[in-house]
Amino acid sequence: MSQESYELACEMFAAAARAINLGSLDELNALLDPEVEWIPINAALEGTRYCGHDGVRRWIEDMKRDWDFFEARPEDFRDLGDDRLLVLGTWMARGRSSGVALDAQPAAWLLELRGGKALRMQTFTDRDKAFKAAGLSE
Repeated sequence: MSQESYELACEMFAAAARAINLGSLDELNALLDPEVEWIPINAALEGTRYCGHDGVRRWIEDMKRDWDFFEARPEDFRDLGDDRLLVLGTWMARGRSSGVALDAQPAAWLLELRGGKALRMQTFTDRDKAFKAAGLSE
């Protein structure tokens, strides 16, 4: 995996956390292709997809509405070739209305890059499904 791809992925996760928790969206948008397809955790439950910078802004608003705090913790980066990465890690969050804290929830993210920016990001809570979507076996 190129150093640039690794750094972009790390910066994207950090910028997404800052956008949700601090409201700073410009930094995240700078790392995203204008045609980005953002498929977050709630996509598995609600079938929600967010497209483009406006879509990611709506995702941030939805996250702020539902979560008092949310952070993805990427740990293992796997180069899939063709500007694709599979990132394994965990996430933590605290529900806004319930106050329930979730920590170390397993997750995986399938990233597709284009021109030094994230073009597609899909989140998985089931790592087996993430490996299958990436064309790998665990």
